[in-house]
Amino acid sequence: MDTYINKGDYVISEDKTQTIPKAHWFYQDILADVAAGTAKIVEPAVDLPSVKSAACNRIDAKAEALRNTVLTPGSGQMAAYQTKESQATALLADASPTSAKYPDIYNEVGITADTATDVAKAVQAAAEGWRVFGRAVEKARLAGKKAVNVATDVAGVTAAEVAIVWPTV
Repeated sequence: MDTYINKGDYVISEDKTQTIPKAHWFYQDILADVAAGTAKIVEPAVDLPSVKSAACNRIDAKAEALRNTVLTPGSGQMAAYQTKESQATALLADASPTSAKYPDIYNEVGITADTATDVAKAVQAAAEGWRVFGRAVEKARLAGKKAVNVATDVAGVTAAEVAIVWPTV
């Protein structure tokens, strides 16, 4: 029995000596042979680890895109956020804060809030808001990847990826 592997717009013989476009007249002969039981067309073997890896990459990308909806991306911006949060925490514990000690907080007076103390509180609130959202994104990401990695077939991988419940802002 001749076996052909389905490749979408064409089939290829199992021994890889023939490639037949489905639009070609010879493909009709193959279909006739399939109907007669003297040939078969099979789906190509699936590389499940590659399918899982691709799904995990998509999950990671989705998580990063969600994080970027509440943060400005970039390592320089992240450093600025971390510096401001550190200064905000220290300023709120300092009995005599000054612009020399907390320049990033004082930079935002009149922009983010009217006083350095209120800027510091706003910075801390924003940081905690990000952490809450970030935790929810991370939980969804990790649970989704776990479900993908325990899937035993392509349909299971697809189902696991589609079933992820992502947080909203």
